[in-house]
Amino acid sequence: MKQSYKLILILSIVLTITVGTTVAINTITLNEKKPEEVTATVSIYFGNGILWTYKNITTTNATVFGLLMEAASKGNFTVKSTYYSQYDSMLIDSIASVKNGENNSYWQYYINGNYGTVGADKQPVKNGDIIEWKFEEFG
Repeated sequence: MKQSYKLILILSIVLTITVGTTVAINTITLNEKKPEEVTATVSIYFGNGILWTYKNITTTNATVFGLLMEAASKGNFTVKSTYYSQYDSMLIDSIASVKNGENNSYWQYYINGNYGTVGADKQPVKNGDIIEWKFEEFG
């Protein structure tokens, strides 16, 4: 009889540990955040009267940079950028072969009409935001 109680006690402990571990693993798995999709508009002003607009661009990389890259994919144009470790950020070098420094102009972005103050890969984007890339003189 004593051994039966010991066996039942041991099985109960093992079962409790097993169920507890399974519940903990499932809880951790269910609580993992999946990247949310963001939909916004991207406009690109080339400074010579040419404007490209991409409405309803959706991406899970919800930054100004991510939206630009998604627009490039949809619009079939290239974006070249350089990572600067001292700033831990990307700088846009060219969009559709229009390069920084031409005519003393540079690619600069605005979000909802406000000039960007951080690197494009650091600026979060929310649903409905309007991103404007403008090739204009700096300053």
